[in-house]
Amino acid sequence: MSTLESVVDLLAHRHPGAVEVLVGPTDRRVADVRLVEQVDQVDDAPPGALVVLERGLAALTGDYRFDVVVRRAAAREVAALVVVLPEDARLSLTALALARRAGVAVIRLAPEVDLTAAVGTMVRQATDRLSVTVDRARAVCETIDGRALDSVDVLLDRVGMLLGRTVRIGPRPEDDQVLAVPAGPDHDGWLWTERPGDPDADALLEMVLWRIAAETTRLTAERVRAEQVSRRSAGEVLVQLVEADRGARATIAPSARRLGIPVDGWHVVTRIEPDNLLEVTGDDVAAYEIRDELASLALQAAASMPGTWHVGHDPAVVLLLWTGDNPPRQETHARLHRQLDFVLKALVGRVPGLRMFCGTGTARPGIAGLASSATEARLAVSSARFRRRSNVAVHFDSVGMRATLLEWYGSPTVQQSIDRLFAPIADLTPAKRQAMIDTVCTYLDLQGSAARTAEVLHLHRNAVRYRVQRAFEVLGIDEDDADQRLFLHLACRAQRLGDISA
Repeated sequence: MSTLESVVDLLAHRHPGAVEVLVGPTDRRVADVRLVEQVDQVDDAPPGALVVLERGLAALTGDYRFDVVVRRAAAREVAALVVVLPEDARLSLTALALARRAGVAVIRLAPEVDLTAAVGTMVRQATDRLSVTVDRARAVCETIDGRALDSVDVLLDRVGMLLGRTVRIGPRPEDDQVLAVPAGPDHDGWLWTERPGDPDADALLEMVLWRIAAETTRLTAERVRAEQVSRRSAGEVLVQLVEADRGARATIAPSARRLGIPVDGWHVVTRIEPDNLLEVTGDDVAAYEIRDELASLALQAAASMPGTWHVGHDPAVVLLLWTGDNPPRQETHARLHRQLDFVLKALVGRVPGLRMFCGTGTARPGIAGLASSATEARLAVSSARFRRRSNVAVHFDSVGMRATLLEWYGSPTVQQSIDRLFAPIADLTPAKRQAMIDTVCTYLDLQGSAARTAEVLHLHRNAVRYRVQRAFEVLGIDEDDADQRLFLHLACRAQRLGDISA
C-alpha cells in the first residue's frame, strides 16, 4: 500500500508541472483508486480510496455541487479527490475549506494529462507491488540519467520519494527485512531500504539500489574533485598572499575573497616545514603526492575548531591559515594551540618517521596582518630548527622568541640588512641613536599608541609623535606597509636584545 505523497510524486515525475496538491494532507495510505462519472458514485468508494473525477464533472467544481462531493468523500474517509482543471480555474472556497477540515486532499490535474494513463499509474502504485517497483524503478533511472542531482543527499531524497520508501546510507542493519548493497568505495557503509516483500519486487529493487550506489559513487567523486580544485586554488592564492609585497597583495585580495578566504578577518598563520619527507618517501613523485595529502589532512584535522581554515603548500612548506571574525580570546588561543598539536600528530601518524618543524604567528587583522602573521610563523620555525624542536608547534609569542631574535640577529645576512636599515642614523651620537630606536621600538610594542608610549618613556605625546615620524622619514619606512613595519620592529627588538646579551 502506497502513501498519497508517493503517488503524487510519481505522477508529477510523469507529468511535470501538471500535478498540484491544492489542499489537504498527503501522508495517508491509498487503499484503492476509483474513477467516478457521477457524484453519487463517491458513496461507493472505500476508506482510504483515491477518487478521480471524470472530466465531465469539472463543471461542478466552482459551485455548491463540489461542496456536496467533498462532504460525501469525507463521510467515506477517502484519502483524496483528483479533479481535471486548468490552472486558472475557480474552485469552491467552501469546498476547499471543508476538505482541509476533513483531511481530504484535493489534487488538480492539468487538462492535457491523459486521464486514462494517469489512472493506470495510480492503480498500479496503489495495488500492485511488483508494478509499483517497475514504474518507480523506471522513474529513478530516468532521474539519475538526467544528471540533475548535484549531491548524494539530494539524490537519496529524490529517489526515496520516487520509490515510496526511505533510502539510507550507513551501517548495514542486522535485519532480514532490508535490502542492502555496498554504498561505493567512497562510503563507509551500505545503501539500504526496506524490502517490498515480494521476491520479484525484491530482486528488481536490489538492481535499482545498485544503480543508485553507482550514482552516489559518481557524485562523491565529483564532489571530491571539486573540493580538491577549490582547495588547491585557494591554497595557491594563500601562498601568493604570503609571499607577495604590499602592492601585489592588494591585487590578489579579490581573487582570495572569491575563493572564500576572508582576508578582512583576524588571521593566525601556521607554517609547517617537512624536514625529511624525501627520505621517508623515497622519491620526488611520492614526496609530492604525500605533501598534497598532508595539506589535505592538516585542513581536515584542524577544521573541527570554529573559524575558517585554509591550507596551501609549495615544495618546501605547508601553510595553515585560521581566520576569525574577532580577535581571538585567551581560551581561543589555548584551543588553537591544542588543535595544532592534534594536526601535527595526525601528520606524523600518516607518515611514520616524518620530522617537521612548525611555527605559528600571532593573531593579526586584515590582509596586511595575514602577511605579518606569516612572517612571524617563519621566524618561529627558525626558532624550532635552532632548538631542534621537531613535531611540536613553536609559537611566536612564546618566551622562546628571545632566543629566536638573537639567532636571527646573529645571521650575517640579517645583520647586513639591519645595518643598511639603520645606516641613515649611523652618524648620530650613540645616545641619540639609541633614544630613537627605543622610542620607535616602544611605539611599535604598544601597537602604535603615542599616548601609551609617552607614559612609558615619560615624554609628551607630541614629542613621541615627532620622534616616530622623524624616524620613519629618516629610515625610509612606510608605516602603512606591514612588512616594512614588522622588519623595523624586529630589527629594533633584535638589536636591543643583542645589546643586552653582549
